[in-house]
Amino acid sequence: MTPRVALATSAELPDLDTDDRLVLPALAARGIDARSVIWSDPSARWSHFDVVVVRSTWDYSRGRRDEFLRWAEHVGSVTRLRNSAEVLRWNTHKGYLLQLEERGVPTVPTAFLAQGDRADLAALVADRRWGDVVVKPCVAGGARGAIRVPSAAASSYQAEFEALLAHGDTMVQPFLGAVATRGEVSLVFVGGAFSHAVRKVPASGDWRVQESFGGRTQAWDPPPDVSALAAWVLATTGHDYLYARVDLLPDDDGTWQVTEIEVTEPSLYLGSGDGAADRFAAAIAEALPVAADAHHT
Repeated sequence: MTPRVALATSAELPDLDTDDRLVLPALAARGIDARSVIWSDPSARWSHFDVVVVRSTWDYSRGRRDEFLRWAEHVGSVTRLRNSAEVLRWNTHKGYLLQLEERGVPTVPTAFLAQGDRADLAALVADRRWGDVVVKPCVAGGARGAIRVPSAAASSYQAEFEALLAHGDTMVQPFLGAVATRGEVSLVFVGGAFSHAVRKVPASGDWRVQESFGGRTQAWDPPPDVSALAAWVLATTGHDYLYARVDLLPDDDGTWQVTEIEVTEPSLYLGSGDGAADRFAAAIAEALPVAADAHHT
């Protein structure tokens, strides 16, 4: 029987993100019936698929994390979910950065505050001896809700800071100025192996690298030590990934710091790496059960 794969997406992207669609012909060439399915569609029959691959489920971070994790647990109980529900639970809250730091991973220093905490932003920044900072929700994506705060004016952002804390867990990090000149890099791994990398540079006058804010993305050939660092970072987590993206920023002294490990629904920039879509399709094919009809009902 023809293997069936669902690429989970959101209602706002029922036909997948443009980049994700690149994997469809590569899967078809392998004899795999792949289609997009909206993760929150109550009529979806997930057990009819041999593997469900999480892709552009980007709406979960808008107050739907608990619902999304319940969905992941259900899907994982009736078929193969990649990445797994355990990985998704771990990765959908930025608190995992604390675990990375404890394991020796070079991460951007972060102050975490729980929803409802009371804190003085100006005092926090002064106590840490930080300059400008970035304040953002612990459950978010695409720089949504992120605020750059000048250290000299931190007190004037107190109301915005308190609004974030009232809504959910919040994090504060020093702003790394090198992002404006050197950009952020993303290293993509599929099937446990390094696939390709991109450099993301913000628009002139901005600090956010996302394309929705005018950022530009270009293919990038990482030095061996950088790709080795990213591979080691993934290994320290102890998880197994079908796909993973490690985001790094250069510190002001040129050393690399991990900003995020994206293993829930990251853009994989398949169009920026030669053969990347085919490598991703091959990894998905490897994730299929030995008997392709094992989960069909």
